[in-house]
Amino acid sequence: MRRLSPLKAAILAAFLLVNSAVDAAPPGWRFLYERDGFEAFEYQGTPVAYRAEGTVDVDILELAAVLVDIPRRTEWVSHLVENRLLEGDPQGHQVVYSRYALPWPIKDRDAVVESSVELDETRGWVHVQFWNVRSAAAPERRDCLRVPLSEGDFTLEDTGHGAVKVTYTVRLDPGGWLPDWVVRVFVRDAPAVTLRAFKAQVLKTRGQYEDFLAPYRARRAPAGTASN
Repeated sequence: MRRLSPLKAAILAAFLLVNSAVDAAPPGWRFLYERDGFEAFEYQGTPVAYRAEGTVDVDILELAAVLVDIPRRTEWVSHLVENRLLEGDPQGHQVVYSRYALPWPIKDRDAVVESSVELDETRGWVHVQFWNVRSAAAPERRDCLRVPLSEGDFTLEDTGHGAVKVTYTVRLDPGGWLPDWVVRVFVRDAPAVTLRAFKAQVLKTRGQYEDFLAPYRARRAPAGTASN
């Protein structure tokens, strides 16, 4: 068998890696990059949508506990510095005010987002869908520019193999003019950066959401067995 030179072998390997990633992309989505186990994709539109996905080896309910903790999302959502409930239930349907810090001298952005949470224990599935709305309860800040469009979803799917597939999709128009490097960091890279931070947050906060987890664990416990 004829052997390839090291250079040709490297080129072939890179070609196969890129094309396998493209083949694995969801329909209509273009593969961008893979970092730390999370893949990022782009969907052309007005505006462009971005998506990131990967797996986390943690129980799905522990992931859900972090996901529905609205005030603490500032600890892991990219550029988010303020996040508070305006109305509704964090584990069901809610309206949330969010503020994002951008590098000076660019004006910060804020958003009012309505979202719904669906949790199906039988399927091992959690889905959070969000979209921007108007709310009289939201503050009007002169130091922020209100985001005209923010919509997407966050999905957790139990793979049945001790891991959960996490997918985050966002379609965002940040409003106003932004330099290309800010768009890249604030919009394009945000889903993948956020998922890596989400995974880190889940591991960091293990044991801190027992009140949330207790009723689910009780239902999981075999009949006649007391849950801890």
